[in-house]
Amino acid sequence: LMTLFTQAFNYAAEPFFFRHAYRSDARHIYGQVAHSFTIVGALAFLGILLYMDVIQFLLGKDLREGLDIIPILLLAYLFLGLFYNFSIWYKLQDRTIVGGLIGLGGMVITLILNAILVPQIGIYGPAWAALACYGFMAWLTYQSGQIHYPIDYPIYKMALYIAVVLGGYLLSDSGKLLYGDYLLLVLGVNTLILALCLLGFYYIDRELFRKILLAFRSGLRRLHRRRT
Repeated sequence: LMTLFTQAFNYAAEPFFFRHAYRSDARHIYGQVAHSFTIVGALAFLGILLYMDVIQFLLGKDLREGLDIIPILLLAYLFLGLFYNFSIWYKLQDRTIVGGLIGLGGMVITLILNAILVPQIGIYGPAWAALACYGFMAWLTYQSGQIHYPIDYPIYKMALYIAVVLGGYLLSDSGKLLYGDYLLLVLGVNTLILALCLLGFYYIDRELFRKILLAFRSGLRRLHRRRT
């Protein structure tokens, strides 16, 4: 699910980025897109993990043994999506050689970590290697972009969104040690955790979420008028 979301974003975002490249507020728009992607991606991360006890029944029994790697892979693909956001600078500047070098660095990290970790921890090795690779690529692309094509990404808020959902996941995972045998209780507590995380998102950026709520209410009113 996270892979599909990330790839769909990449296919849609790149033409959008190029179409707006000559606008005077292009860099502000790119920052807003990364901001929005982080919110949606973080919620997808948390939503999948909090309801994994239900989602797992869509998988064969033989595959359920590998569920423990899913949090690592979800976070890895979230960083991959951030890399897609940050990589726009070298595409607009026609410096794709930079992207090639960053990708090469990611490949080296992946190969080395797989060689070291797979014999030690099995299937967890590739998962941690993917997280290290995409995290490195996102970080280096952001840092180089701020030098050559500065974009005012709300990095602090984006980091807080990720921290909130990680905290929510860890809280949920810890609670399962106490009541993990009771599915309805797990789902109820996880729904409460999701609500608390959404509240945390609201406090991180009240202005944005007030606009979203106003737009949602306006849409409901227009829908009601059409029906009546």
